[in-house]
Amino acid sequence: MPSRIVREGILDSDRVNSLDFPAEVFYRRLMSKVDDHGLYDARLEVLKSHLYPVNGARVRETDISRWMAACQKAGLIVLYSVAGKPYLQMLDTKWPARSEPKFPLQTVENSCSQPETDVPVVVVVDVVEDVVVGGTPRKRGKQPKVSMPEGFGISDRVRKWAAEKGYSRLDERLEHFIGKARANGYTYADWDEAFMGAVRDDWAKLADKPDPSARRPTPSPAGPSETPLEKAVNWARQQCRMGVIDAAERDRQIAEATNRYRGAH
Repeated sequence: MPSRIVREGILDSDRVNSLDFPAEVFYRRLMSKVDDHGLYDARLEVLKSHLYPVNGARVRETDISRWMAACQKAGLIVLYSVAGKPYLQMLDTKWPARSEPKFPLQTVENSCSQPETDVPVVVVVDVVEDVVVGGTPRKRGKQPKVSMPEGFGISDRVRKWAAEKGYSRLDERLEHFIGKARANGYTYADWDEAFMGAVRDDWAKLADKPDPSARRPTPSPAGPSETPLEKAVNWARQQCRMGVIDAAERDRQIAEATNRYRGAH
């Protein structure tokens, strides 16, 4: 890692303080990687792996692109390309050049900046319309596809959407979605949106499977117990329906049971 002298003027620099906190951290990390001429590789994957070697899983390439654009807008770096490959240069470093440039220098043909003057030039590339990603102009707002984020799960956004649309069994759907995405190496620009699409299309085929957590119908509470007379009457009628006795015998048994019950009461 090259030696760097960071002057305390960085603390009250208007340009540095125009950055939000993550962009400033990116700028300070970049300061430890550029060569003596302030040059470095501007490919997003390179910046992510070299500037965030430990906690890179929490940093997306889209974050790198946004922070780099903020530094460029603040006049702290300038972007350019050589032979289709993106590079950057940190401006106004004032470091002694102890070695030859490790990366291609800007030329009139590839520079995005204006000619040098005695006053520092604020270089602003049109980041409203185009952002350079991996050497290829990409319209702002079109996020690049990325692999599944570490610890991907059901976000509050997805839970709210599922509740509004009437989708249930999200844990089962998520398990199926993660397995299929990993097995096929899927990449998405928005993983929440991709999961919601899988739920809509029923990737897990849960429509044909019973929900084990679904509430089973409970039997109706039993009615009042039958009286002895009711039991005798119902028994006689059942025997008649089954052909064990005829209608006359049925009526005789019912009459006998009725007289017996009334006599007892």
